[in-house]
Amino acid sequence: MDKDIELLKSKLEYERLARIQAEKFLEEKSLELYQSNQKLEELNLDLENLIQEKKQKLEAAENEYKISDLKLALLELEKSERRYRELTEFLPELICEIDNAGKLIYVNQFALDKFGYTNEEVWNGSFNFLDIFDPADQPQIVANVKNLLQNGGQLSNEYNAVKKNGEHFPVIVYSAPIYKQDTIAGIRGVMVDITDRKNDELEIARNLRQQEILSNISQNYNSTLDFEEKTSEALRIIGEHTKVSRVYIFKDSDDGLLTSNTYEWCNTGIERQIAKLQDIPYSLIPSWKPILLGKGIIYSENISELPQDLRDMLEPQGIKSIIVLPLFLDGRFFGFIGIDECTKNREWSKSEIELLRTISNILSNAFLRNIINIELINSVNENKGIIDSIPDQIIRISDSGKILSSFKPKEKGLFGKFIFGENDRIDNLLNEELSVSFMSAIKECLADGTFKFDFTFLNWENLEYYEARLVKLKENEVLVIIRDVTDSKEKEKELQFAKVKAEEASRSKSEFLANISHEIRTPMNAILGFSEWLFENVADSQHKSYLHTILTSGRNLLALINDILDLSKIESGKMNIELEPMQCNVVIQEISQVLQQKIEAKNLAFNIYIDPSVPEYIYMDEIRFYQILFNIVGNAIKFTPKGYINVSVYATKTISNNLINLIINVEDTGIGIKEDQQEKIFTAFTQQSGQSNRYYEGTGLGLAIVCGLLKKLNGEIKIKSKVGKGSTFTITIKDVKVAEITEKTITANESKYNLILEPCTILIVDDVDFNIQVLKRIIGFENVTYLEAKSGEHALEILHSENPDIIFMDIRMPGINGYDVTEIIKNNENHKKIPVIAFTASTMSDEKDRIENIFDSFLQKPVFKKDVMNVLKRFLPYKYKMPEKIESDEVHKAISPECLANLPDVIQTLENEFLTEWDSIKNDLIIFDIEDFNSRLLEYASNNSCGFLDTYCRELNQGLLTFDIELIEKKLSEFPGLISKLKSL
Repeated sequence: MDKDIELLKSKLEYERLARIQAEKFLEEKSLELYQSNQKLEELNLDLENLIQEKKQKLEAAENEYKISDLKLALLELEKSERRYRELTEFLPELICEIDNAGKLIYVNQFALDKFGYTNEEVWNGSFNFLDIFDPADQPQIVANVKNLLQNGGQLSNEYNAVKKNGEHFPVIVYSAPIYKQDTIAGIRGVMVDITDRKNDELEIARNLRQQEILSNISQNYNSTLDFEEKTSEALRIIGEHTKVSRVYIFKDSDDGLLTSNTYEWCNTGIERQIAKLQDIPYSLIPSWKPILLGKGIIYSENISELPQDLRDMLEPQGIKSIIVLPLFLDGRFFGFIGIDECTKNREWSKSEIELLRTISNILSNAFLRNIINIELINSVNENKGIIDSIPDQIIRISDSGKILSSFKPKEKGLFGKFIFGENDRIDNLLNEELSVSFMSAIKECLADGTFKFDFTFLNWENLEYYEARLVKLKENEVLVIIRDVTDSKEKEKELQFAKVKAEEASRSKSEFLANISHEIRTPMNAILGFSEWLFENVADSQHKSYLHTILTSGRNLLALINDILDLSKIESGKMNIELEPMQCNVVIQEISQVLQQKIEAKNLAFNIYIDPSVPEYIYMDEIRFYQILFNIVGNAIKFTPKGYINVSVYATKTISNNLINLIINVEDTGIGIKEDQQEKIFTAFTQQSGQSNRYYEGTGLGLAIVCGLLKKLNGEIKIKSKVGKGSTFTITIKDVKVAEITEKTITANESKYNLILEPCTILIVDDVDFNIQVLKRIIGFENVTYLEAKSGEHALEILHSENPDIIFMDIRMPGINGYDVTEIIKNNENHKKIPVIAFTASTMSDEKDRIENIFDSFLQKPVFKKDVMNVLKRFLPYKYKMPEKIESDEVHKAISPECLANLPDVIQTLENEFLTEWDSIKNDLIIFDIEDFNSRLLEYASNNSCGFLDTYCRELNQGLLTFDIELIEKKLSEFPGLISKLKSL
């Protein structure tokens, strides 16, 4: 507000200085006119003297000279008069002369041009000089002329002059007598057009009035009136000053989609519109905001010039002309102020527009102050309520120990003896030891600004515990907040005891989980490892089916173990989050592919929508993100017997440019969840009440793990559900960092090649023989030399004579464990550069930290081929080799005579039917579609004795059964080449 007042003062001072300069200019002009008039009078006097002198000479010449000399003198006289007239003709003032009878005897050309008359019109004998003045001024002019003719002197008067075309303009007339031989023979007038001066005066007056209006509005908002009255009064002041039909303020809804007439002033006879104009959608007037915000104003002297949507809104209100300006609240558009003219098409002056613009700024600031005041009042009331509700005792104490005010005493106990004005000193209220402590604390607080101390008070037989916090208020005054913490002290003791017991239980649980994890994962490593190797190497389809079941069951068991361990980590706070660049859409597509068979088995529609607002890469723990989404989508499939599942992902902006809020909706048409069960489903080992656990398999851990992981990721999950209609789970992960990364092109091409290690030596250290064999089978390269050690000591003996390229080290072994063996290796100058990979069944975070500090990397049992290959690629030289293509002669050998005889038909069928289907499935990688394609191709190969196709289909089927995406992509990419080889035969 002070800024507005200073601005107003500055404008008033500017107008005052401008008015002084204008008056000074007019004074100078008047002086110049006066001096010009004086010169004219001097010239006239000189002329008269000259004429008198000439006459006297002529009279004398009648006696002395001949008549020819008299003519010569008259010619000289005429010459002098002509010089005088020529001089006045070029003066930039309106000059005229009248004789004693009021008849015009002279007018200069400047005056004729100004008034629009010709010489003939003026000198034809019918012209009256009064005709150039307004009739209202003529009586005064006649009186002034008579006065000058009778009394002489000089006069200056302001009149309204009238041109021949009827146009009026203000003038100031300087009048003086014309003397001939000391006798008044007429009157000479010098007339000056003062239109510019009058306009300046009017503009100054207008500006002063507008400054007065701005001052009144500003002062109005500083008054004790409530905000509603202040704003209504401001609109009245504007309306009465501008004499318009209507002034109003519209405010937008919180979402900015609607606007409402909130304040309105109407002139006499103008219909009010405020009741009709509530919650108007901006969609009805789409041109309004773009014009208002783009140009900063909606201005029209005739609304027929505005767009049609605006005319449709304004014409029913009887509006002919309009001005509208935007209102901003702390930089945010929140409404607008407008002026309507309903009686005529009005031309708005620049000053009116600027006035409204200034008022819009004042109103914006007023609205902001009002919101701040409301928030301040609410805050004060809230703080008062908080202070009144808290059990603390609040005291203001001087440095002498006197209690000053704001005291909330107890009836008994610590300040039970307090009486304000009598017993109000600390040393009188408390015992000596406690009062000394208080005075010392006050001294410390005054020195440092704050202080805190604890003390006890014996209240009869009960020992009470207190906490005192001191804050410096003045140089000799502090505020003391005293809290009774007796109950919390007792609870603290109980909690301390419970904490010790809980830590012991947690330690026992962690040790148990570590041991059981190791004991389970070790045999699981053999089960899954050998099963995976057998699956890749057996040919019998029934055996493959059995092995596929073993692998699936083993992985399900492993997933259950992981869920239990994850829940334990979350509950103990030992779950670590590792943020790395991740493609959100890739993870969701992977989940879709993994669950595709279940989706197809239920004939469900599964839709994924990734909004363009989602960045390509974000920083996220990909494993945990996958785990969260896999659980939610898996549950949706499990509990949806028919209908659809929709997964939609979008992002919203935050205050930071490189942070977003990631929002994922998983909507299904499943069985739904009762409202009273919606909180329980997030509890571990819990499913919806009344739900068949036999029909809907599961441990009930999934959503509990999801909640724990989301807390780690700064996220939350909400649910909306209706029984029999379905459920929608909404996951919100806040402040996700956007990653600026370009995909590695090698990744997109790797699947087209076979990975081959360069010749190398690998040392495997494990006390369990089948773990060694599993790892060897997984690696499976012929050009690799394997070294095996059953203990740490054995491994060190081997290293005396061998120098392997990489070491896989078990952690828990009899004798020297894997940690100690690795430290010995890393401290040896000859071996410290050899990569050592931890090959462990441990899952505990404390062991993981130690592993990361000692080892170069680690693999967790049971291990899968993909993970082993990633480690080998990281530390050993390798290359990619194009898969062996079926050469023409090999294809020829694989074709039976029967197939060869029908080769043109085979090629045509492959191109027209199978190649078209291949083109539609090659990029989507929908397992169900690929299986269908493979099945029909295999049937065609069998019916037409095409052995080469049979081999191709069986290799593709192997990838489908093991869900080996790389193998599936590889085999699919070979299909067009296979047809090309057939054509070349």
